[in-house]
Amino acid sequence: MVVEAARVLRAGGVRVEAADALRHRRRVADQAGLSAGERAANLVGAMEAVGVAGRRVVVADDVITSGATAAEAVRALRAGGAEVVGIATVAATRRKW
Repeated sequence: MVVEAARVLRAGGVRVEAADALRHRRRVADQAGLSAGERAANLVGAMEAVGVAGRRVVVADDVITSGATAAEAVRALRAGGAEVVGIATVAATRRKW
């Protein structure tokens, strides 16, 4: 998905690189079946960013359920010195209240 999005943007004249800049710092529990709050707690501090200092980045995620993964990715990227300019996703689930 990320590579295809980068190809489309390049075709439109946008300078873009696809990079795997996020790494897990620790193991996390399977998110399936967790509430939004549990998902957020599960991911706190779980990621770190590599090689992003001074870069403008867009987070790409296949699906957003609670937003916990995207939020942790943004936190890690900002901590690594990146400017996060957006989040792109293919699908989102409906939130259960």
